[in-house]
Amino acid sequence: MPIKGKTITTESIKEQVLLVGSQKTSLSELQQLTITAGGSVEGVITHRDDNLNAAYYIGMGKLADLKNAVNELAVNLVIFDCELTPAQLRNLEEALAVRVIDRTQLILDIFSMHANTKESKLQVEKAQLEYMLSRLTGRGEELSRLAGGIGTRGPGETKLETDRRRINERIHRLKKDLENISKTRSVQRKKRTDPLIALAGYTNAGKSTLLNQLTEADKLVADQLFATLDSTLRQFELPSGKKAIITDTVGFIRNLPHQLVASFRATLEEIRQADIILQVIDSSQNNIEEKIAIVKKVLKDIEVKNKTNLLVFNKIDLVTENKLDFLKSSYPEAYFISAQENIGITPLLLRIEDLIHQQLEEVIGLLPYDNAGLIEVIHEKGVMKSEEYTSEGIKLKALVPENLASQLKKIFK
Repeated sequence: MPIKGKTITTESIKEQVLLVGSQKTSLSELQQLTITAGGSVEGVITHRDDNLNAAYYIGMGKLADLKNAVNELAVNLVIFDCELTPAQLRNLEEALAVRVIDRTQLILDIFSMHANTKESKLQVEKAQLEYMLSRLTGRGEELSRLAGGIGTRGPGETKLETDRRRINERIHRLKKDLENISKTRSVQRKKRTDPLIALAGYTNAGKSTLLNQLTEADKLVADQLFATLDSTLRQFELPSGKKAIITDTVGFIRNLPHQLVASFRATLEEIRQADIILQVIDSSQNNIEEKIAIVKKVLKDIEVKNKTNLLVFNKIDLVTENKLDFLKSSYPEAYFISAQENIGITPLLLRIEDLIHQQLEEVIGLLPYDNAGLIEVIHEKGVMKSEEYTSEGIKLKALVPENLASQLKKIFK
């Protein structure tokens, strides 16, 4: 049962926003996030990282510039491209006389907007409550107000809801619910015999478009950050006619809030269990090396180890010939596709099939006739090297996926 309280949102009202960030960070990404959340960016203020202030995060001179900009542009929300302490948030709001939120609150808000299934709603609520709980100290009065707009969607911030005991109880219940979902996923996973291909990558790289192209699915595709949050599993056909499963998961981003990584661990488990990971990259974007490194770091954080990882540069229809040549020379082992235009898909599928074949496990044994139905499964899922029908059973030698190999070994005489 959710914590009771009233949350007022203003999704129909486009908030006027001023962005604040370091000269070393990409404020264009913060602008994309703000637009995705429904805000209108009216201006940007940059600051130096070597002149930070414990009370206001930015220096006093930059604070004066920010205050002037707030008044001149008549904005009602300031978003910082960092994570602010509760004291800094309080001090900034008092100095600027407008609402102030940080990057983490903005991302949590977008996740709340895009959570559609029961699982993703539980995951986002847990992340928001954990963020709220960690910031109760020093913000008692501020959290008791009714608020609306960007950064306030989700479980809400009424006085009743910020009671530490009740929030802890709600988080505990959410954890139990997510654990049950994780157990169900685990049971379903053990029943699968098809190889699993996981799509991973920076948000808005085109993973959902690629999934749709391979499976003829109707998963939501939108030109915005974190358009889809839910793990999606679809079966698709390889060039040989054999089947595989592909999964699309939540996109990654710079400084993805640790609360979200923890909450979405059950969903991200599909990546950990995958036979092959396709790291999808938007070739039309800048800072490609940085984004590849960020995805690599998130995969490390969720303990993805010893996986075959293919770099897949998407949206090549949107880049110049010179840039495409540069990317191909810089990443000679990568694959270059346009999921939208169905360009370069076949070579990628052939490589996936080759890698799957390399990962098959050899089994040799005598299969009882009571289990003769598995012969068809072996032909469908693997490679039958030899089969001989004897009076005692079917003597066979085959290459099969790991799950099927475990099943067969338990049955063999």
